[in-house]
Amino acid sequence: MAIGLIYFWKFFDLLGIKPKALVGVFLLKLVFGFGLASLYTHYYDDRRGGDAYRFFDDGILLHASFRESPEAFLHLMTGVGIEKDSIALKYYHRMTHMQLAFYTGYPNDNATIIRANALTTFLSQGYYHVHTVVWCFLSMIGLTAILKILLRHFPRKKWAMFGAVYLLPTTLFWSSGVLKEPLLLLGIGLFLLGFFRWIYSEFSARDIIPTILGLGLLLLTKGYVVQCMAPGIAFLILTKINGGKRLFVSFLAPHILTIALIFAGPLLSNGLKVAEIMADRREAFYDVAKSSGAGSVIQIPDINQSSDVILNAPEAIVITYFKPWPWEWNNLLYIPAALENLFLVFCLLTLVFYFRRPPAYSLPIVLFGLSFVLVFGALAGQVVPVLGALVRYKLPALIFLFAITFACSDFISIQRRFPVIRKWVKKHA
Repeated sequence: MAIGLIYFWKFFDLLGIKPKALVGVFLLKLVFGFGLASLYTHYYDDRRGGDAYRFFDDGILLHASFRESPEAFLHLMTGVGIEKDSIALKYYHRMTHMQLAFYTGYPNDNATIIRANALTTFLSQGYYHVHTVVWCFLSMIGLTAILKILLRHFPRKKWAMFGAVYLLPTTLFWSSGVLKEPLLLLGIGLFLLGFFRWIYSEFSARDIIPTILGLGLLLLTKGYVVQCMAPGIAFLILTKINGGKRLFVSFLAPHILTIALIFAGPLLSNGLKVAEIMADRREAFYDVAKSSGAGSVIQIPDINQSSDVILNAPEAIVITYFKPWPWEWNNLLYIPAALENLFLVFCLLTLVFYFRRPPAYSLPIVLFGLSFVLVFGALAGQVVPVLGALVRYKLPALIFLFAITFACSDFISIQRRFPVIRKWVKKHA
């Protein structure tokens, strides 16, 4: 059914890319999804500790409440009235991960994925790999929405953008399992596709529901991603208001305001004590890593005052996007991540020697991507001291990092320098 939708649903119509290429990606994602489940079954076999199963198991429990009391199921799905329903409370206390290990300041993303699994169980009847197929398809929708945005601006680099969106090892692995990442990518894709259509005055009534749904998923899965996008979103809104004039002023203004809020925020509200909040979450991560025996704890910069958030940013960005280094291959899952990092270094070096400024009409999306990459990197590299978690968390920003690197690289000069690449491009163009 999923393959049929990819072939015949107009949403998957991409200029210059045949449906069979997307079907190939989907089948590849299924291989990675089944492989991830196998890894968490035979290697990381703590079913309550591994993300691949713990949310699924709780989702099965939540779904079971429907047979006993549809009303209790509704209370558990909405989070409203649980304490007044004895049946709902019984199932709530049996679920082991409905509550977060520590307060994050964002909506409970554990509850989001557990409830998504409970709904999917109506289709799967409890068969795990049906969930794998559904999650792979949901992430395909989100990734395809992101690719649609990129192809609008870089149609001549369609295969580079195709690779940046679909084929990174981090994306193939972490967006293909029954995890939070597929729902996150679905939210990012739907929201940004609608938002960019609004920016370019292409928004229609049929975009309203997907855009709201995407934003809702973003807030319910990884609310901090919206915060990391906020300066870039503000830049795009300013660009739309002033008709594309004073582009770099529009870009700098929200970022300068963000930096100002880091210093002035503590004087305005407890909720704006950015440095203190980041330090607290950093310590919470260390505590969880220690209690769970995580073997991939790394040293990240200390945060003692507001200025540290800015001064630590360059080191934090390097930690986010370039760790693990090849000499840190002490875990099976780090090998593809380290190889991916080496490829990123190669691409960035290529960009240095073959830089080409994107056309004016493409600058807004490049600057938006740059903003998201830098803000996300500066945040994650100062808050997440667990390498295994960091490799996953950077997934959405990594897609944009590769995309803007390819967007700003002079492919024509590269093809002239390396005729083999030119021949391949001509064959597949």
